[in-house]
Amino acid sequence: MLSVKYRSARASLRAAISRRLLRFVLQGRDARALPPHVLIPGDEVSGEILVAGIHEGALLEPLFGHFLAAQSARFAGSVALDVGANIGNHALFFSRFFARVIAVEPNPVTLHVLRANAALSGADIRVLPMGFADQDASLQFYSNRAGNLGASGFAFAGGPTDAANGELIECPVRRGDEVLSELNAGRIGFVKFDVEGAELSAMRGLSATLQRDQPLVIFECLKAGGAEGGNAIFAHLRSLGYDRFYVVESSVGSAKRSLGAWLGRLLHGETVRLRRVEAAREGEPWLMVLAVPQGIALEAA
Repeated sequence: MLSVKYRSARASLRAAISRRLLRFVLQGRDARALPPHVLIPGDEVSGEILVAGIHEGALLEPLFGHFLAAQSARFAGSVALDVGANIGNHALFFSRFFARVIAVEPNPVTLHVLRANAALSGADIRVLPMGFADQDASLQFYSNRAGNLGASGFAFAGGPTDAANGELIECPVRRGDEVLSELNAGRIGFVKFDVEGAELSAMRGLSATLQRDQPLVIFECLKAGGAEGGNAIFAHLRSLGYDRFYVVESSVGSAKRSLGAWLGRLLHGETVRLRRVEAAREGEPWLMVLAVPQGIALEAA
């Protein structure tokens, strides 16, 4: 008999315990988890999907299941646009509600995983290997290498990834209006923008679509001021017919990690609310802001 020591007793025991803990975690996931999908070990978004079954599910599920429930028929006949799709979490979620999803992602690292997840889902998800902006160009892009690929972004936007924690590459961008026209995409019913500070540029390139189709919009707002900040986004969307803005927030948001917050979660569970705002606020980053066009009613908002 030939043999070789594969790993130490300690490492073997740790692996055995980890497998059992993982089985326990997976059994406790939300029943509304995403369909089968590929994840990236060590990545922040992948870690949340592994544990909870979906990234930002605490915001997405109440938003679509309650506040936007009256729009279900409208959604079913339209297209969802996921700008900054990363590995496909939101695109997979949107595929439950929309006839088709168009997922826009410029980062070549995440594109492989996004394509695999779109294929595994069996849903009608079209992947576009590009960014959306207010010009057709090739722009400098920082691909995050510090454990959160979703924090990758274009250099001009000044997002959380830079030369210290990202790899500088070149990625193509195009005006979204022109791309959707070439694809004959159909009516856009919903748009998500999460592009690490480049949201306004992407919106400008989609201005004709937003004004014509008046889709509901969610976007990330990490800062208030500046040429690309939240207040500039609010002003641009108002010029296109959007008259109400709501922060989608959870009672146990990631910023609340005190003992009191944990006790509150234990005693009262978790609630999600839409808080109407008129402008962005400096020093108060928002993961998800809902922009509503004129004439659209929300459930209990």
